[in-house]
Amino acid sequence: MPPTLECMSSHMDGAHCGLGDWYKEIEQGIQDALNQGSGHEWTTGWYASKKEIASAQITNADGMRIEVSVSDDFDTPGLGCEIIPHTTNLETVREAIYRAWSEAETDQKDNRMYVGYSIHDAKKNGAWIETYIKASGEGAFFCDDSPPGDNYHQWGFQDDGHEIPEDVKEKLEDWVQSNDFGSFTVGEFTVKAWDEAEHLND
Repeated sequence: MPPTLECMSSHMDGAHCGLGDWYKEIEQGIQDALNQGSGHEWTTGWYASKKEIASAQITNADGMRIEVSVSDDFDTPGLGCEIIPHTTNLETVREAIYRAWSEAETDQKDNRMYVGYSIHDAKKNGAWIETYIKASGEGAFFCDDSPPGDNYHQWGFQDDGHEIPEDVKEKLEDWVQSNDFGSFTVGEFTVKAWDEAEHLND
């Protein structure tokens, strides 16, 4: 493995809001390393983003290898990789990171052992009041007593403390068991399958 850039020790995380949003010292360190040419071997090592459950590694040796790893509240892994010619353009490296990130997120979706749903109450301005977690994929065959990760303690309704009539819960659950996408409304309550626009950490 090539030596790790000294700049990577300047922060606990390597980037702030995204994997290409490097801290100033790290961005300068990467730029300086790129400027030394293709024959200068180095790596950032794996660095994290402060705001995302994601990490990346840039390695310069026989071309540039950009790797991204993602996870979620259920510890679902996802990996992506881009290999590009050596460049001195940080924007080219940044774009490769985001392509690898997109690949990692696609891989993660393929690895998921669950489908998540939010339940909303029209009487509370459509607020998200309850969560439902369904085992899916391999999880439907090999699931434990609770979903993977530490954020959800049981399959099914999470019993977040909001009153939903039992007959409504039964109808919502019947729909959930047959649908991985879309939404369904019973009276004042609507269940929605999670999608890219809804983030677990919001």
